[in-house]
Amino acid sequence: MEPVRADLAVLGGGEAGIAAVVQASEMGAQVVLVEKDPQLGGACVHTGTLPSKVFSISTGVYEMLAKLKNFGIKAEGGFKLDYQEVLASRARITRCDQGVIGAHLRGPNVKVIRGEAVLRDARRLSVRTPEGGEVAIEAPRLVLAAGSRPFQVPGLPTDGKALLSTDDLVDMPELPARMVVIGAGVIGCEYAFIFRTFGVEIVLVEKMEHALPGQDKDIVAVIEKEMKRRGVRFLPGTVVGGYELGPDGRPIVTTDKGERIESDKVLVCVGRSPATAGLELEAAGVALGPKGQVLADDHLQTNIPGVYAAGDILGRWMLSATGILEGAIAAENALGGDRVLDERFVPSGIYTQPEIGSVGLTEEAAAAAGFEPLIGTCTYSNLVKACATYSYMPGLIKMVFDRGTHRLLGAHAVGSEAAELVHLLSMSLRLQATAEDFAWSIFHHPSLSEGFREAARDALAKTKKPPSPPAA
Repeated sequence: MEPVRADLAVLGGGEAGIAAVVQASEMGAQVVLVEKDPQLGGACVHTGTLPSKVFSISTGVYEMLAKLKNFGIKAEGGFKLDYQEVLASRARITRCDQGVIGAHLRGPNVKVIRGEAVLRDARRLSVRTPEGGEVAIEAPRLVLAAGSRPFQVPGLPTDGKALLSTDDLVDMPELPARMVVIGAGVIGCEYAFIFRTFGVEIVLVEKMEHALPGQDKDIVAVIEKEMKRRGVRFLPGTVVGGYELGPDGRPIVTTDKGERIESDKVLVCVGRSPATAGLELEAAGVALGPKGQVLADDHLQTNIPGVYAAGDILGRWMLSATGILEGAIAAENALGGDRVLDERFVPSGIYTQPEIGSVGLTEEAAAAAGFEPLIGTCTYSNLVKACATYSYMPGLIKMVFDRGTHRLLGAHAVGSEAAELVHLLSMSLRLQATAEDFAWSIFHHPSLSEGFREAARDALAKTKKPPSPPAA
């Protein structure tokens, strides 16, 4: 059988791989995409970003409905949050996204091949199809975008039944009464809030002293306070030592503090690992890092000319948003471009309740980098729109400036719509905006965005010397 030949081969049909295919196709290249799963979209569409956002949006809307009286609306009989209906909604939205992906890949210069691939060398792939056949692919350029898998904790092997990975959640048919969530990072905190809103008793275990390591301390303080208010039992500075199944088949988790925690399900949320195993990348000469991640430069080219990488396989941000941009840049550069990936100002959105938006340096990181941080804050309670619309939810905007130049170094918000608001700050960092730029710009009133103006004014007020007392 003759090999399939193309200008560019893309290994992996998740968000990064699809972005690479779309970019290459728009540049007029012949592209072949290889994906092992029956459906395209990867973890983002099927088990990660999209499903978790359906859950968080549904629970967020439910909470707002519970406060309709704040808007002068009477709801007779109340509302019910139905887990089965939310699962059905997730399935509908996944099908919708599948249609969008199909439209992107519908063209005469794109070919999709299903199967598991291995890299024979820098220019050749071998694909084992579900039917047992083998397809050879030859292309002078390659983008590796095979994604990631949930990290497996030694001694806590997930089985899809009692111990779940985040990939297993989409197949959980019923709500448990009790759940232990291991890991208070982004994913663990998001699901702790989601399932607590469904009425599940949650114990959240984290080995570090605070939730959301790496986030600004004042933002984290708001989230930890909200956890307590909602009845999430948070155990910081605690390590899970193991588990066993009780007589009824339910898991019992043991901690290093000697506590035994009984539950119905255990959700392991300790991150993801690059899915490089089985691709035979090292045998083909591709350099990998200590965690199995593909090593690439700022043009996303690996150590082998013509071989590029994008998305979770790089082991960097592990975000769908960055994967999409990386895929487009990798494809453009593979086809002769010279675009550099700028990772300085990657916005972060965390869909807890309330949600978090963050970009740039935290106060702690700015000080560690040698800056003298100048901090400005504005609480949601000082914003008219927040009081009128989100009075039931706490919120804080915090901006970090350099005291010497007043240049913005980072911005962080916790509160309703915070993950949407943060994009403004990402662009502001790129443009080297100052506190004065925010303080003397016009923001709609009433709005949440005007909180950034108020935070900047708060920071500038701290640079002014108080008036001298009158002479005696």
